[in-house]
Amino acid sequence: MRRLQVLIYGLLSALLFACGGPKIEFRDISWKELASFAYTPSLSPLSKKPHPVSLPRAITGLNGRSLRVVGYMMPVEMDGENVASFVLVRNQALCCYGKTPAMNEWVLVRFRPGTAVPMNMDRPLAVEGTFEVGEQIEEGAVVSLYRMVAERVEIQEGKPTGWQAN
Repeated sequence: MRRLQVLIYGLLSALLFACGGPKIEFRDISWKELASFAYTPSLSPLSKKPHPVSLPRAITGLNGRSLRVVGYMMPVEMDGENVASFVLVRNQALCCYGKTPAMNEWVLVRFRPGTAVPMNMDRPLAVEGTFEVGEQIEEGAVVSLYRMVAERVEIQEGKPTGWQAN
């Protein structure tokens, strides 16, 4: 019996290796879902003590999930001519004359070390990866609510799901 289990495990491992490993299914998430609640950071540069923050279960349940979000790139960190990290926003209004997006209306996207993508700020991008939910605090202020370690970034046609002008 033990030999049969080892043989089956070996065959399955070889099959997965030959096929490039298990295929990850990425769930589409819309900006409407991500921004579906009023969010106030637990602390700010002016506050002395953080107050408890409560996020909806539907949002906290996204933590660690494989998700796909479509939006526009605003580069944060460059690696030569490529982008090593960027903020993904629901629309392009962040750049010039638009309203500053709420913290639950953007995602900080980063890659594994040594990975970068070409800059593309004018077309919507589909970003697939592992989603992180929770306040990231640096130097006494909340700097992000949503983060993603990207596996793949692709140019999309049309407007992102849940798109709206500010």
